Amino acid sequence: MSFMEEVIAGSKPLWDAAANSEFIEQMGKGTLDKAKFLDYMVQDSLYLRDYARAYAMAMFKSHTLQEIQVFYSVLGFVNEHENATRLRYLSDAGLTDADVENIPKKPACAAYTGFLIKTAQEEEIPEILMAVMPCMLGYYDVFERLVQRYPQVLDSYFGPLVRDYTAPGYGESCKIWTDYCEKACKDLDAARKEKLKEIFKEASAHELYFWEMAGGKENEQ
Repeated sequence: MSFMEEVIAGSKPLWDAAANSEFIEQMGKGTLDKAKFLDYMVQDSLYLRDYARAYAMAMFKSHTLQEIQVFYSVLGFVNEHENATRLRYLSDAGLTDADVENIPKKPACAAYTGFLIKTAQEEEIPEILMAVMPCMLGYYDVFERLVQRYPQVLDSYFGPLVRDYTAPGYGESCKIWTDYCEKACKDLDAARKEKLKEIFKEASAHELYFWEMAGGKENEQ
């Protein structure tokens, strides 16, 4: 296996648990409470602020134009696609981005963003990549599996969000990001690679906790 195949394989049980979480299952079946979904969108909005900050720090630490472009391309997706969808859902809750600023993070959200910011502040590019990539790659995995099980979700209230993360262009971007991670990490020594796998796994665990939080199961991790 390639390095990234090993990395993802090590986190697969966490990705499987996320794909089969109560929140995702209810979304697919069309039984997810709308208020619960909108609460998730609020927490996701708070999360994305620090996610963007982590990328900003990564761009500052980048040594090459290619590194800057990789991090910038993810932010571009968040701003151009995910942000538009998110704002539409927030408006359904009677909220704007300015309103969200005054809403506290739930513990799982705060733990995840704290992990991202700490990693971005203290570590180098390979470590930062391992911290941020489970969000982008994991969402593609979760929603691809969701559509395979419940294709009708694309025509539901949740369809716009699911389409953002299952579009062919997004899938291609995930491949590009994965290939870049492979390139950035392939020549590192074995001890460093083990550290990177653990960071990726920790981020994947935070992803799972976030889905569990969205489903009503708060996790203090």
